[in-house]
Amino acid sequence: MSDKNTVNVDPVDPAKKTSERADPSADEATVSMELMIENCFWNDREFKLGQRVSSGGKCYECSFGRWLEIDDD
Repeated sequence: MSDKNTVNVDPVDPAKKTSERADPSADEATVSMELMIENCFWNDREFKLGQRVSSGGKCYECSFGRWLEIDDD
C-alpha cells in the first residue's frame, strides 16, 4: 500500500503533538497558504511539507501544517 518514501507510524497518541488531519475535499482543507506553517507533527515527530505517513491502513501527506488523507496506489 505504501511506497518506499512513506513512513509507517503508530496510531495517534492524544497525549502527543499531532497536526490536524483533514479530508482533501473538505472546505476546511482550503486555507490561506501564508497563514499555515509548513511542517506537520505525528506523535511528537516532525515531518516536512510533502512527506507521507501511513497508519491504520491510511496514507496521509503533510500539507502546510495539516495531514491530508490521500490514495496511495
